[in-house]
Amino acid sequence: MTDTHDSLSRNMKLYRALLGLSQAELAERAGLSAGYVGEMEIGRKFPAPDKLEAIARALGQRPFRLLMGPEDVTDAMGPEAAFETAEKLKRKLCAEIDAFVQGADPDRPAPPAVFRDSAGRPLRRR
Repeated sequence: MTDTHDSLSRNMKLYRALLGLSQAELAERAGLSAGYVGEMEIGRKFPAPDKLEAIARALGQRPFRLLMGPEDVTDAMGPEAAFETAEKLKRKLCAEIDAFVQGADPDRPAPPAVFRDSAGRPLRRR
């Protein structure tokens, strides 16, 4: 398998997992068979450009992102991109966990809101 095949396989799985989609759901969104999506994810098939575009659209990505390796992403977006992405994911997960805990125990008080500046750093209370 080539680096491009590896990147496509890894990125398809990653974006699909982030969206909480099964292979069958991704296939349906992209107008492809689930078997074909599975073959791409294990690196046995490489899609034609129109199918790559359909998959990217179904994943909410641009086609070139599916073909990029981790080093390409860092080079294209700058070294701070990985940290910014991690911070965004951390904030999203914290919010989802807080919502889950609140739903599991509605009598428990909600955690205090944390206000952040434009760089994502917590603002200090005065």
